[in-house]
Amino acid sequence: MKVFQRQGPVNTDEVINILEDAACEYDYLVVASITGESAVKIAERIDDTEIICVTCPQGMFWEVEEMSTDLFAEIPELREARDEWVEKDLKRVPMNISPENRVKLDKLNVKIVRGTIPLFGPTFSMRLHLQKPTSLDVMAKTLELISPGTLVSMEAVLMATDAGMIPENELILACAGTEMGLDTAWVHRSCASANLFHPVKGFRFVELLAKPGVVSNPDINIEYLR
Repeated sequence: MKVFQRQGPVNTDEVINILEDAACEYDYLVVASITGESAVKIAERIDDTEIICVTCPQGMFWEVEEMSTDLFAEIPELREARDEWVEKDLKRVPMNISPENRVKLDKLNVKIVRGTIPLFGPTFSMRLHLQKPTSLDVMAKTLELISPGTLVSMEAVLMATDAGMIPENELILACAGTEMGLDTAWVHRSCASANLFHPVKGFRFVELLAKPGVVSNPDINIEYLR
């Protein structure tokens, strides 16, 4: 297992190297990628494994004015992106795959999944609009203690399975990062989100391939994140 000195997009290329070495043993590789950039980079390097890009559902934005603290202030690459948005006087940035990356992913035969995030959708609204955190929030924040990408990679595999892109009970390569890029890679056993806690065919964390060491996590009250 590779432990990075810090979290963030700086680790993207090394994560891809790790995935490239492991890909021949797996039929599917799930990439959590908001803009599609990481999925494009992986698909340009790995061609013997089916790649699925899982992105955010409709209606999610980076709220630029809320980024003076937290991850976008702490991580250099995220701070650089935030400063660029501020310079352009952007207030909200859609968390969408860019049109150019969508074209590239189509040419690279990468399937795209966009749907409800299993531990995010309704619970986010309950926390934000009703000020009532749920047990799923506690579960999500606990997984983020390993790394934010650990939570996101699990959610991405659940979403891809729910969408019928990968079968249940399959060992899956999965990767994610901290807002942008990649810094975490896992082998997961897939399941549909409705079977998450099933005693026999439920989701399993099988092998951790890469993660950042000590991580910072988004504040549960920050609106643009979980």
